[in-house]
Amino acid sequence: MAMNVGGSRGLNADINVTPFVDICLVLLIIFMVVTPMLQSGIQINLPYAKNTEKKEDDESHAITVAVKTIDEIYVQKKRIPRDQYLAEMQEIHDRMPEKNVLIKADRKLTYGDVRRVMIETNQAGFESVSLVTEKMPGSEEP
Repeated sequence: MAMNVGGSRGLNADINVTPFVDICLVLLIIFMVVTPMLQSGIQINLPYAKNTEKKEDDESHAITVAVKTIDEIYVQKKRIPRDQYLAEMQEIHDRMPEKNVLIKADRKLTYGDVRRVMIETNQAGFESVSLVTEKMPGSEEP
């Protein structure tokens, strides 16, 4: 009596999608973990406001100044010592006088601290200085 070792069906032409699904799930998990790390800019807790106006905030339209603490100021993601802020802004104004300035100030800063940064920005020559805020939770969109 002879044994049939190879089976009598021959080759199987069905597509096995299990490895494909495994790879897709691994890629999905990787993207879910990496995406929050891709957030650009300095992490600032912005103050809330009821009435806000959307402005262009990309680098081609505006210069972003992030004020995390009174001694920690970032201009276009580059940390600037507090005593050199006015000189840095004057240098930027000489290169790009037509740009607007958007100030992202942390909500724990006092009004006077933010006002000092705004005054120095105006002294550097920039006329259009705006504060960046978050829409108040629960407020209606017009």
